[in-house]
Amino acid sequence: MPYLLVLTLLLVGCTQTITRTQVIMGTFCSITLEERHAKEIDAGFSHLKEVESILSSYQSNALVSRLNAERVVATDNILTDIIEKSKVYHTQTHGYFDITVGAITKKLYRFGEEERIPTLQEQSNAPLGINNIHLERKTIRLDGNITIDLGGIGKGYGVDSLSKYYQTKDINKGQIALSGDIRCLDVCEVAIQSPFEEEKILGTIHSKTENLSISTSGTYRRYVKKQKHHHLINPKTKTQGRAFVSVTIIAHKDNTLCDAMATAISTMPKAVALKFVHAQKTFGYLLVTPEKEIISGNLEKFVEFKHSPHTIENK
Repeated sequence: MPYLLVLTLLLVGCTQTITRTQVIMGTFCSITLEERHAKEIDAGFSHLKEVESILSSYQSNALVSRLNAERVVATDNILTDIIEKSKVYHTQTHGYFDITVGAITKKLYRFGEEERIPTLQEQSNAPLGINNIHLERKTIRLDGNITIDLGGIGKGYGVDSLSKYYQTKDINKGQIALSGDIRCLDVCEVAIQSPFEEEKILGTIHSKTENLSISTSGTYRRYVKKQKHHHLINPKTKTQGRAFVSVTIIAHKDNTLCDAMATAISTMPKAVALKFVHAQKTFGYLLVTPEKEIISGNLEKFVEFKHSPHTIENK
């Protein structure tokens, strides 16, 4: 089961709203809009399902599934765009964001399907390499046994795509919550779940600006049998990231960035991750270690964070 970021998602103000929820991209998706835009909620779900029909590696007829199986597909604007962004994030994170970890997550662990626990040797031998994805004029092609998994960026991309759709409809109040990927179209308040106790929260964030983007990646929900066999794979070691149990990234109007950065940072060794986030200016971060230490930075330009009384040390 995918992790969940949101315990409560509140629209600030007195505007009457309506919220509906469906399962999309393998997780719960909730859309909250003003009552006068209620019909656009269903349109929003349809929009996300169209994106899913391209980016899914679970639906056999989806374009990414076909690319993994057939090794070449006709060029598609959405798939080309997300692969181009993935290659940029791969460079920006020094290789820690890599959509070709599908060779491990899809082929070996088979998360969400007939799950199994592979051997360390199998993981070590898994073929990775983002340069083996070729964007050509008329086709998208994979070399060798490369397998794409967009689970570390696809939901954020979907939220951005839907947000842009709502902008064309002059909808600027409400929220989109696709598991741990959230867009606050206006000012909102979000409670962040504790990775240690499901019924508790780490704290609450209150957005300072409109179009706040939030993404959380965690080791505590999506795993096979034991939590140590989670889905966040360090592409350099081809093993699970161990430094953090939860990573929340916050930015302005860019859920794709937040999703990718949360994924990448979750796989980094602690020293590498801290050096990386300290150098960033475009997003804020909230990192939680297995020792229950919270490490945060660069949040003040985006949100007010109220730490919940807890047994976690805030630094």
